[in-house]
Amino acid sequence: MSPERFDPDSYGGNYDGYAADVWSLGLTLLELFMGHFPFLPPGQRPNWSSLMCAICFGDPPPLPEGSSEEFRSFIECCLQKDSSRRWTAAQLLSHPFVLKAVV
Repeated sequence: MSPERFDPDSYGGNYDGYAADVWSLGLTLLELFMGHFPFLPPGQRPNWSSLMCAICFGDPPPLPEGSSEEFRSFIECCLQKDSSRRWTAAQLLSHPFVLKAVV
């Protein structure tokens, strides 16, 4: 769940479902790569409050060192806490991570 869904007032109060979907895409890809939920230590079962605190107030999850620069950049574009800075789906389609995979 994106930060603006947990705390809309702190993030401008303008919920954009597409921006939230981009957040979810980035988080899902990162979780698949890492094998665990990126905002919590491996094995920790999230509860609502720890999840909200980690997403809204915690630092962004560390990006895996074993991944490509394109992947790390793509995830950073998706996981911008400020939804107005988060890339759109159209922008992501022109990202080097996607273009490299398409070729």
